[in-house]
Amino acid sequence: MPGGSASLSSFRIMAALLVGLLCCLPGVFAEIDSVFRSRPDLYPPALTIEHSVPGKVTPGYIFVGPYEAANSGPYIYDNEGNLVWSGWGSSGPGNAHGMHVCKYKGEDHLCFFQGAQQNGYCRGHGVIMDNRYRTVKTVVPGGGMASSDMHEFLPINDGKTALLTVYQQRQFDMSLWNVKTGMGWLMESIFQEVDVETNEVLFEWKSLDHVDPTVSYTYPGHTDTSGTGLDPRSPWDYFHINSIDKNQEGDYLISSRHTSAIYKISGQNGSVIWQLHGANPSFTNINFSFSQQHDARFLNENGTHTLLSLYNNGFNGFNKTHEYSSGMLILIDHVAKTATQLHEYAPLNNNMLSSSQGNMQVLPNHNVFIGWGNNAYISEHDQNGNLLLWGYIDKDRIMNYRAQKFQWDGMPTDVPALWTYSRSTEPFSSLTLYVSWNGATRVRYWRFYGAMNMTGPYALLNQVTKKGFETSYTFPHYYPWTYAEAVDLEGKVLGKSRHKFTFTPSRELQQYCANDTCENAQAYGLPGEEGASAFIPPLGLTTVPWVDPENPEAHYDWGESSEPASQPLDEAKETLKIAYDRGWFVPVLAVGVAAIGVYMVVRKCRLQRPHAYPVKERRSFEPLDDAIDERKQPDEMSDMPWWHWRRWTGASDGPHYFPLREPDSSRNEDVS
Repeated sequence: MPGGSASLSSFRIMAALLVGLLCCLPGVFAEIDSVFRSRPDLYPPALTIEHSVPGKVTPGYIFVGPYEAANSGPYIYDNEGNLVWSGWGSSGPGNAHGMHVCKYKGEDHLCFFQGAQQNGYCRGHGVIMDNRYRTVKTVVPGGGMASSDMHEFLPINDGKTALLTVYQQRQFDMSLWNVKTGMGWLMESIFQEVDVETNEVLFEWKSLDHVDPTVSYTYPGHTDTSGTGLDPRSPWDYFHINSIDKNQEGDYLISSRHTSAIYKISGQNGSVIWQLHGANPSFTNINFSFSQQHDARFLNENGTHTLLSLYNNGFNGFNKTHEYSSGMLILIDHVAKTATQLHEYAPLNNNMLSSSQGNMQVLPNHNVFIGWGNNAYISEHDQNGNLLLWGYIDKDRIMNYRAQKFQWDGMPTDVPALWTYSRSTEPFSSLTLYVSWNGATRVRYWRFYGAMNMTGPYALLNQVTKKGFETSYTFPHYYPWTYAEAVDLEGKVLGKSRHKFTFTPSRELQQYCANDTCENAQAYGLPGEEGASAFIPPLGLTTVPWVDPENPEAHYDWGESSEPASQPLDEAKETLKIAYDRGWFVPVLAVGVAAIGVYMVVRKCRLQRPHAYPVKERRSFEPLDDAIDERKQPDEMSDMPWWHWRRWTGASDGPHYFPLREPDSSRNEDVS
């Protein structure tokens, strides 16, 4: 029908326009990965810095743990967004959450949770890694319960003890929530302080012992992570603990997302000393509110006041209480029983609303660093809330639980990685070197060396300043062998790469390659070739050499004949035709006949000489005299006249290879 055809045509046009739009805007729908020629195994999500105030941003490194990415894991970046360390794979399997610098036995270490993602929580353990990126300790909870959770792993007391969260299913009477035909299931929030060396539980707190589920603002089946409460695989997560901190007096500060409250917990008996916000608060909020918050931290305390920080989500994906998420600095007056917001740290243009995760960190210089949770953005603000740094790992798909900033001195056990490229092996073909050292923070310069042989001597090509994760340098002349040295600010050599042979593309590829690198092929075949595919060898090329005993001439099974297989024969025919047309055929034929005659005469002379005939294989009990007699017998072929055809066909029969087979049973007979 005309109408139907018109509609179909319009649909095709719209579909084509949509596909074109998606192709033109790939960054909107997929994360951007970095690519390094010296480390092609690493392709971390790129940290893009959109706003930065020079001279105001705090020195240090940015620590994140992006997940729901192609390469989830712990990462370190610098203030310009350059990768410093990728822990993907080398740090272990699973996601990494909350990576930060901690003290362990007096030295700076990396500490983070590592484990498998569940629905709103995790199963795993805490990891302590030294500055050479070696795991020196793993920490797990005690008490015969579930493994630890992602929301907190915080070594304290110089790494002697650690705070960690546990999410444990527990049967519960849920008749108040219309679960009336049997027992319901709750997810109980637990935190422990454990001895790092022994995993002994020093303190334990369970939410059901102190906080009634009726005060929760997240009900069974209410959100995508709340759980139904009907079985242990979907328990109702009424509390959802997401941070733990400890003060000098030995009391704890915890955050509950699903009750929208902060609790101070007695380190003596686990009782709730006071509660900020939520149902039945201990204080009156003067100028603020929050909900679904994360990352509550003690900043200062005395007998009358408590200063703390938190990250206010203001949204859980279903209930929205705020127009944007933010960091908050809150002062509690214990005498007046009031709580006042001193500062708010807002996102760029006040338009970031995170439905989960997030954190706020007060830096030593009083600047504030914020991770924006399921929106994988980071920011830094001065004490008054002015935005100093704004960037993102990904705009849509990747999540990041926390982002923090610390000083860090990394010295990996591995050596620098080097890749060297030249478009050709001509002496004046330029040479480009790419070098990196994953996790090394002291490198300021790279020295490059080249030689004509692997063993040297090596000439110094240049010393260049380190730029980003991977530094490249182009030298005007070709060298087949190179290596690189990492140099610190004082000129000390920190490490040396392996000697690397220069990669050079084949002549067929050179026209598609640049002087400094050769980009990835975009498709099979040549440009404009339609329907090209990967080359698949003919059947039999990838098998071991084999000869059919029934047909020894068939050394390989080539499968069905194809057009390329007949090409050599066609070329031979064409050559003979050209030779005949040009008068070359008769002289060439005469020379060939003469050569054959000479060969036959020489062979006859050789056959008339005495021969050493091999002894036949025999059993050990057979007499050796028979074998000697056999050697004296004349060869049947040698007695034939030189013109007999059997003499030459028999002598020309070469050896063949046969497939492995079972041993001859006759050779295994009992000869005793």
